Amino acid sequence: MYTILMTVLLAMVPSNMELAEDAILLALQELPETLSSYGADEILIEIIGEHSGNWFIKQTVSSILHENGITVFERDVNSDSSWMVLSVRPMELLVEYGDVSRPWIIGSKRVERIAKCELSSTLLDADGSILMTVRTSGIEVDKISWSDAEVLNGSEEWEWLSGDLPENRGGGILEPIIVSGVVASLVYLFYSSRAE
Repeated sequence: MYTILMTVLLAMVPSNMELAEDAILLALQELPETLSSYGADEILIEIIGEHSGNWFIKQTVSSILHENGITVFERDVNSDSSWMVLSVRPMELLVEYGDVSRPWIIGSKRVERIAKCELSSTLLDADGSILMTVRTSGIEVDKISWSDAEVLNGSEEWEWLSGDLPENRGGGILEPIIVSGVVASLVYLFYSSRAE
């Protein structure tokens, strides 16, 4: 029963890939409208650079443009096309971890998770002239249970999805007990000094 409950709860928390996709979507939020203003209703997409997440960016860009009525083509090196080309370079795409905290004095540790995406996009006409260049970014932040972080990371071959967790400071159950003891001592000292 516990395993089923944990599986259901984990399914409600977005994976690192889903959080990264949200950051990409934020970075692309105004791109379809901008492309349409240049008359780009049919374009080729090329993702440039050496980022290991280029395939994911291309998939997301193609999807969002298709949803907004822009026809996307794959580059065919043998054809001399007259389509515009959208060249996208990922400047940054990663998921990293921030501060570690507890919601109460006692309770499970939570870690801040940050997905960042920064893209440089250039629209070229059929002759190769630059029509527009824009740099956009998106950031998504949430907090997850420390114990869930390893499960949500994703494949080890995609290092951009697997940020390093901060060092596990504190001694698990010992830390809240010490904090509770200090608070109890302070309350005792406050009331004992008022009684005198």
